[in-house]
Amino acid sequence: MVKSISLTLSGGEFEIVYGTDFSVKSDCLDHLVYEKDDVWYVVSDPQHTKYANTTITIPYQSIFYTVLINITDGVLEMCKTSCEHIFFFIKNATVEADTVSQRLRIAVSHGNARIRAKSSYINIDCGYGTIDLHPEHIKNGYKINSKCGIGTVTLNSAVLPKQYVSQEGERQIEVICGMGAVNIYT
Repeated sequence: MVKSISLTLSGGEFEIVYGTDFSVKSDCLDHLVYEKDDVWYVVSDPQHTKYANTTITIPYQSIFYTVLINITDGVLEMCKTSCEHIFFFIKNATVEADTVSQRLRIAVSHGNARIRAKSSYINIDCGYGTIDLHPEHIKNGYKINSKCGIGTVTLNSAVLPKQYVSQEGERQIEVICGMGAVNIYT
C-alpha cells in the first residue's frame, strides 16, 4: 500500500490529477515509475531534450504521509493534495498547488510558486524567485518569523523588516528569503 509519493520531475509541463489509480502519461517524456517500501516514485528522464506534457494521476481520496516534489526546468499544476508532510523543491520552475498538511516546506532556488495551504507549520526558503503563499484564514492568525537578505517579505502587501518576529498566532510560518520575494496573504 502506497503511503508516500516522491516525484523528481524535469523538462516539461506536469499536471497532478485525481483518478482511480496511480499512473503517468506523457506525450514524449520517459519516466521511471516504481514502488518501494510503500513509496511511489516517479523520476523523469534527466537526459530528455524535448519539452513534454505529462499527467500524473493519484487515486481519489488518498491521504499520504509524505509527498516530496522536486521539479527542475518545468511547470507543475497540482490538484488539492492531503498529507502529513509535503515538500516542494523548485529550481527554474513554476508550481501552483493546493495542499492540506501538518507541515509544508517550500524551497525555491530560482522559480515561482503559488501555494494555497492549510497547514499547522510552514517553512519557506526562497533564494531567487517569487513565492505567493495563501495560508488558510484562521481566527488567531500566524506566528511569523522571517529573515530577509536583499529580497522582500510581505504580509498582506505590507513589507516586513529584514528580520521580523511576531509572537501572536496559533500556527507557525518561518521564512528565509535571499534575493527573491515572499508574499504571504492571510
